[in-house]
Amino acid sequence: MNYKNTLKLLIILLIGFSGISKAQDFDVQVSIITDALSQDAKDRLKDFKQQVEDYFNRNKFYDNAYFNENNMPGADLYKIKAQLQFNFTAGSADNYTVQIYISSQRIIDKYDKKQNPKYTTLFKFLDERCAFYYSRTMQLIKNDLRFDPFLSLMDYYAYMMLGYDQDSYFPKDDPKNKSIYFTKAQDICNKQMSDRNGWTETGGGSKPSRLQLVQELLNPRYDDFRSGFFEYHWFGLDSMGYSKNSYSIILNALKKIGNIKKKEVKAYNIDLFFEAKNAEIADLFLNYGDKKVYDQLILIDPSHQRIYEDAKKKAK
Repeated sequence: MNYKNTLKLLIILLIGFSGISKAQDFDVQVSIITDALSQDAKDRLKDFKQQVEDYFNRNKFYDNAYFNENNMPGADLYKIKAQLQFNFTAGSADNYTVQIYISSQRIIDKYDKKQNPKYTTLFKFLDERCAFYYSRTMQLIKNDLRFDPFLSLMDYYAYMMLGYDQDSYFPKDDPKNKSIYFTKAQDICNKQMSDRNGWTETGGGSKPSRLQLVQELLNPRYDDFRSGFFEYHWFGLDSMGYSKNSYSIILNALKKIGNIKKKEVKAYNIDLFFEAKNAEIADLFLNYGDKKVYDQLILIDPSHQRIYEDAKKKAK
C-alpha cells in the first residue's frame, strides 16, 4: 500500500474536517451511578461529573506537532468522542471503589460527514478494578511525571483512546504514529504505586490488567492486529462508497485479525475489537450481494455467530 498517498489524502480530509479556531483532544461525556453509596458519599461527588469532563476536554493530550510544523490549518480541530460511566460500588472518607465503562468513537471520513456524520467505535472496555481518592477540593492538574491513583487512571485511558484513534489513521510504524500513546499508557502502569491491583495485578480475574492490555498492543506478535485495525478503518470504512475494493479490504483485515485469535492463548484486544465491532461488521455486508460472506464472518468471529446469522437473513 502507498502510505505517502494515504498521508496526502488524510491531510486533505483533516483540513476540511471542521470549522475554525483550535480545539482540544476530547469531547467526553461522563455519567455516574451512585446507588450503592450513602447520601453523604453521594453529596461528596456533586461536582465529580463536571470535573472529570473538564479534565479530559480542557487538557492537552494529543501531540499534533507534525501538523503544526507543517502549518496545516485545521489539523488540530478533530475531537475524539468518548463516554465514561463511573459505577461507584463503595465509598468512605473520599476513598472509592469504582467500575468504569469506557467507550470512544471517531467519525467515519466521508464527504457527507458534516451533514450526516457517522461514527465508529474504536475502544470499548469495562474496568472493574478501580480504586482512588477523590475530593471536591482537589485540583485536577495533569502531570505525567507523578502517579496519582485517580488522575493517572484518567490519563491511562486518555492515552489508550488516543492510541486506538491513531492506529485507525496511520500504520504502526508510520512516523506520525510510532505507538507514542500506547507507550505513554504503559509508562503509567510502570510508575511506583502503593496499590497495583488493576494496574499490573488482575487479582485472579478473567479480565486483563491495564498493563497486560497495553503490553499486548506493543508486542510484535500482535502487529497483524494493529495493521488489520488500520486497514479496516482507513482503507475500509473511510473508503466505503468511493472505492470498489473496500469490501475485500475489510474482509482481509478481519481475517488477519481473526488469525491471531487462533494462534494466541489470550488475545484481549482482539476480543475487545469484535465485541465493539460485531454489529457494525454485520451491517456492512448487508448489501454486499453474496450472503455466503456471513459464513466467513462466523469462522473469523465465532463468538458472535448469532449476530451474523441474523444479518444473513436480512442481507440482499
